[in-house]
Amino acid sequence: MPRPYLLLSLAALMLATSLPAVAAKKSPASQSRPYVETSYLIAPKHVGDFELEGASYDANQKYSGAGFRYILKGHQETRFDVYVYPAGRLDPASAVDDGMKGFRYDIAQAVKQNIYTRVQELHDSPFPLPAAEPDDSIPANDIDAAVMKAIADTDRITGHKLQMRFNLQPRDWPMYSSGYLFYKQLYYFKLRASAAQERITQESFDSLTDLAARTLIPALQVANVGECANATIYLNPDATPEQGAVELVRQSRQHQGYNCHSSAEQAGIEQSRRSAEVIEITYAADEWKSQ
Repeated sequence: MPRPYLLLSLAALMLATSLPAVAAKKSPASQSRPYVETSYLIAPKHVGDFELEGASYDANQKYSGAGFRYILKGHQETRFDVYVYPAGRLDPASAVDDGMKGFRYDIAQAVKQNIYTRVQELHDSPFPLPAAEPDDSIPANDIDAAVMKAIADTDRITGHKLQMRFNLQPRDWPMYSSGYLFYKQLYYFKLRASAAQERITQESFDSLTDLAARTLIPALQVANVGECANATIYLNPDATPEQGAVELVRQSRQHQGYNCHSSAEQAGIEQSRRSAEVIEITYAADEWKSQ
């Protein structure tokens, strides 16, 4: 059976050589539909040895998103909080950098309010999530090789890790703390974990928090419903066949990554409720227009 990427590259080649541009036309009815009218934040109750302890969401502060707290068997000293909040359609290359500005602002506010004192930044670096198993197929030609690379590059999710120490007031407790930020499915996913230094070593804490990020972030999902289900793909009429193939695959995979659907039924929301906490965030027509 032909590999999916081979079919995609063939389609891209045909489009790139036969069409001046590719752009989905919207009907008058679809133009009035919000880009995202409902988002379903889906947090599994069990992910490996991690268990969902609770969830929080305030409909009056929907742009703050929702929070999900997980615990890990055998490690009661550490709690893992994942915050999921809307970001919009952003350039993946710069989304995390922009999101980290807000992350650091929150830390600065905590210092200003004397919640944290003696803050030390220990580590600050990109943090890639595990990639899917690489395709070991041998590309038939240069176009297929370029398409395979485009798929791998577009599907890769790289976040950012900020590792700290601080004293938590008012009791002046020395704490380890790590934060991770990722962008996927039109939302930011922020994981925060802290533990008292007297209850765990730095090495054990680092290992646990890295495990939490690699386990929980891929498992939590946002399913979006709205006009975003309709992809618009543009191709440069002057592009070479290889460039056209790569661009079609890149845009198609990026759109798939938004996890957009035309309805809750299509998104399988009722099935998700059986094994996950599902928080629904609705948006008015003028609240999410960005495309």
